[in-house]
Amino acid sequence: MIAVRRAVIFVAQILALISIVVATMAGALAGEDWLASTVPAFAGALGALAGARGISILGALTGFFISTILVALFFLCVEIAHNTRNPFNS
Repeated sequence: MIAVRRAVIFVAQILALISIVVATMAGALAGEDWLASTVPAFAGALGALAGARGISILGALTGFFISTILVALFFLCVEIAHNTRNPFNS
């Protein structure tokens, strides 16, 4: 049973790390989509617009920071669970 629990936690940790990459890409795409929907005149010229890249980078940074905070909370819970089961192990 302990091996199954460790395997599940390991897989969950890997998926949490992958979610950082996915959230960063989603933030970049959402930034571009936000710009296109906010200013419809820029929708066709989004690739040529110099400011679109800045909005995309801002969206990517926002997605990265939000997912990093959520993953950090997940790792904190895993560490608390580990310390609760093994209080005297370092």
